[in-house]
Amino acid sequence: MNGRSSIFLEAFALTQAIGELLGDAMAGGPLTPEEYAAYSVVFEEEAVTPTDMGRRLGMPKTTVMERVRLMEARGHVRRVPQLHDGRSYRLVLTASGLSAHRRAHDLFEAAYQAFLREFSGNIERAQRNLTRIRASVAEAGALSHRRRTRA
Repeated sequence: MNGRSSIFLEAFALTQAIGELLGDAMAGGPLTPEEYAAYSVVFEEEAVTPTDMGRRLGMPKTTVMERVRLMEARGHVRRVPQLHDGRSYRLVLTASGLSAHRRAHDLFEAAYQAFLREFSGNIERAQRNLTRIRASVAEAGALSHRRRTRA
C-alpha cells in the first residue's frame, strides 16, 4: 500500500480476492460461496429470522428474501412460526439443507485452511479489527442517513 489508498479500496480488493479464492474452491459444489454464507447463518443460529440473517450478512431485506425463496424452493429450509407473533417466523435447515451445507463446508474449509497456512498474523486480532471496522462503517452509514432525513 502506498499510503494514498483508502481502507475502503483495500477492503474492496480483499473481498474480490476472497470471492475468487472461494469461487475456485467451491466450484462444482452444491452451493456458491454466497449461498454457503446464508446457509451458514441458519446453521450457526439453528433457527434465524430473515431480519437477523440480513443483519448478520450485511444484506438488504430484498436480497435476503430472494435467498430464502431459493433455499425454500430447493427444500433446504423450512419456516417455523414464532409463538408470540403468528406473522413472524424463523428459518431452520432441513436434512437436505444440512447435507448441502456440510458438503459445501468441506470445500470452504479447504480454502480457509489454505488461507490460514499463508496468513502468519494473529487471526483473532484480525477478526476483532474487522468487526470494529464493520461496526464503524455501519455507524457512519446510520449517521449519514440520519443527517439526510433531517434535511
